Amino acid sequence: MKHPTPTSAPKKVAIIAYDGVNAVDVFGPLQVFESVNLIHRRLNSDCQAAYQTQLISLDKEQITLATHTKVLSDGLLNGLNSFQPDTLMIAGGEVATDIANRVDLGKQLAPFIQQTARVASVCSGALILAATGALNGRKATTHWSRHAEFSKKYPEVKLDIDAVFTQDGKYYCSAGVTSGIDLALHLVQEDYGRRIALAASREMVAFYHRPGGQNQFSSTENTDTAKTQSLIEAQHWVQNNLNKPIEVSLLAEQAAMSVRNFSRKFTQEVGIAPSRYIAQVRLNKARLLLEETTHSISRIADQCGYSSSEILRRLFIRELNVSPSEYRKRFQTFA
Repeated sequence: MKHPTPTSAPKKVAIIAYDGVNAVDVFGPLQVFESVNLIHRRLNSDCQAAYQTQLISLDKEQITLATHTKVLSDGLLNGLNSFQPDTLMIAGGEVATDIANRVDLGKQLAPFIQQTARVASVCSGALILAATGALNGRKATTHWSRHAEFSKKYPEVKLDIDAVFTQDGKYYCSAGVTSGIDLALHLVQEDYGRRIALAASREMVAFYHRPGGQNQFSSTENTDTAKTQSLIEAQHWVQNNLNKPIEVSLLAEQAAMSVRNFSRKFTQEVGIAPSRYIAQVRLNKARLLLEETTHSISRIADQCGYSSSEILRRLFIRELNVSPSEYRKRFQTFA
């Protein structure tokens, strides 16, 4: 186990925030680093902190979080040189696009990005990091809801739409909001070893270790509700009859359309082909039952229209890179 001696200097982490920043993007990673400090104090009361952290604002001392909570930063970006962080993290938020569009952003951040040993983004903070050009030609990820925007604005970046977090050289990107915690735990492992990272995750009752390459647990597709009444009824019928075999031809017959016309109109209004929609609804139902019930995996497979639990297992591994039993361990919500 690697941990600080009484004379070893703490590793410095600066998290960049701004008005509208996601609270969890900021305080999730901060709590990970503080949990490591707590663990080290238990191991050796004379030991210096493992981490020294600062919340850095882009341009003003007081920051209004997305929760409308007001917090005071530890300093401004233009004074970051005096802190000299080992790791620079850029938090995300709904307003990340606006921040990324600031014409002075690249000039502001570039010197600190160049001189810092590790640079990371949390969630949509990747939009801000990409705006500086630092991710050009590199692998990155961001929240699934920002994939289309990110790809359009930054085609030079190799976007990995499935990863929980990515690393390319000194650059790290995490996907969803809570995956910032996964990334922080990964950084802890790099700094102090797996045992300390595992202890920190237990301190926070967080799951460790979600692999960086694991798929994001969003819906497999973004879909819309159809506008045509017969197609709306087809969607409802699928949702209420998942335990049965469902053929597109049956849905077309119920809608009084040819299979070709039904498939064309369904895809236009819903956003995906009917066969893909059926598969998605089955998978999402299986996920929900794993999260909210104690039903056996075999029973869930039957309820969702899969011929066996093995078929369900293969599907989960293909779509989510995790087995149904492992998914349940991570996301089960009942007491």
